[in-house]
Amino acid sequence: MRTVVQLVLLVSVAEAALCLLVLCVVRVVRNRRERALTGTATATRQLVVETAGGESPSARAALAALDGRSWQAVEPTVTRLLSRVKGGSHRALTDVLVQRGVVDAALAHAARPRSLRRARAATLLALAGPSLRTDPVRGPEARRVLHALLGHRSVTVRETAVRALGRLGDSVSAGLLLTTVNAPRPVAPGLIGDALVRIGPAAVEALTAAAGDGDEQHRALAVELLGLIKDRRAVPALSAALHDAAPMVRAAAAAALGRVGEPAAVAALADTVRTDPSGRVVVAAAEALGLIGDDSAVPALQQTLRHRPYRPAHTAARALLRLGPPGRTVLTDAARGADPAGAHAREALSLTPDHRGGPGT
Repeated sequence: MRTVVQLVLLVSVAEAALCLLVLCVVRVVRNRRERALTGTATATRQLVVETAGGESPSARAALAALDGRSWQAVEPTVTRLLSRVKGGSHRALTDVLVQRGVVDAALAHAARPRSLRRARAATLLALAGPSLRTDPVRGPEARRVLHALLGHRSVTVRETAVRALGRLGDSVSAGLLLTTVNAPRPVAPGLIGDALVRIGPAAVEALTAAAGDGDEQHRALAVELLGLIKDRRAVPALSAALHDAAPMVRAAAAAALGRVGEPAAVAALADTVRTDPSGRVVVAAAEALGLIGDDSAVPALQQTLRHRPYRPAHTAARALLRLGPPGRTVLTDAARGADPAGAHAREALSLTPDHRGGPGT
């Protein structure tokens, strides 16, 4: 019996020793491989730097022609750089990915059933997007693939597709992105807004149409984004939105016009300051008039200072201060009074560097 026990113990020790030996061998092989990859990446990093600099076609050709092992080591560096560079540097690195077949592989993987693979493919297309916009073959194909992913069951895939379209986008993509706000499988409005702002002027037409359509949150989002894009073509639509039935939309339109800074919107904003029943809208319109800085807004802001409740009057005083000498003249006259308008005027004037205090300044 003792012999059997000893034999079992010896077998167990031998198995443990064998397992330990295997683990050591695996670790040694892994460490050697990691060192080899690190050394290869270090050796090829200069090629990446020269390619990103855009001044060495030979470096770009050498990077594209790397053997499989060397490319495996350097590919993560190339893709990371895509998010940090622009213009010619971005196009040079994207060209390398195209030549290596990485972009075509991403287009193929984006249509595969596995969500993780689709998300990774969409991420690569997002990184390469700015340079793919002008690619007559891969650009349209990337848009087609990403448009299909907007309705994917995985929220991660949908969100990644939205980001990619923001970098790759065009007017058609802008319209589709807007529809995803109220889609059965929606994407967060903030994420869609970021993508549309990145698309920029190409999204103005779709946003202008959305500013007068859909529910009030949809309309408010559209006018807010038009203000962030700051394209003057949106001024007529934003001015029309000042008459929207929803105060949320009117306030967003006023704020957007202030960001655009177009003097042609002053008359519409001044009318809003005088007549809109919502204090929230009046505040937004008064702030916008201050940002635009056209002194033709002085009479409307003066009326608001004297006859509106606290917050609109307070905002009007700050706006008058931004209108230069004509606005300061109104504030100086109002500051002599003991009424609320005088208090607002004195507070606004106290913000100027040369203010010495007192109602008569």
